[in-house]
Amino acid sequence: MTEIILFSLFALTAVTCALGVVFHKNPVHCALLLVAVLLSLAGLFIMLHAQFIAALQVIVYAGAIMVLFLFVLMLLNVRRHEDVLTPGAAKGFGFLFALIVFVELLWVALSPGGGEQGSVGAPAALPQEFGSPAAIGRILYTTWLYPFEITSILLLVAVVGAVLLARRKFVG
Repeated sequence: MTEIILFSLFALTAVTCALGVVFHKNPVHCALLLVAVLLSLAGLFIMLHAQFIAALQVIVYAGAIMVLFLFVLMLLNVRRHEDVLTPGAAKGFGFLFALIVFVELLWVALSPGGGEQGSVGAPAALPQEFGSPAAIGRILYTTWLYPFEITSILLLVAVVGAVLLARRKFVG
């Protein structure tokens, strides 16, 4: 029963915040809403007993990639819209983030076995190595090697393009 409630909470938060990313006008607020989506996805990974993938989701995507997005937004000097969040709405927004993180931490603390191999609540359909660093590395560098390399090249081109676009404004 608690799994259904937590899944519904994480899924509803992810979908709501994703819609906020699409429809919000302020790019910085969109980036913060995207962090909420990524934290909700990390909660869903924890429910699948894939704690390593959830940690990577938070550290790599919600941490490093979002810092890169915000850096590019500030580098491009995107103008703010007039309709900014009021102080009361900003407190509600912060409360939403705190609630998501609290629920995820509570789920990790109360899950049986803490994600150890062969834990009581592990789904029977998943392989034993699901979510382990060795299994991810094996799949990433064998089956998905070319898409992984193409993605890294695309990210490099996007960063170089953003720097060149920002530099063109200051030079010309």
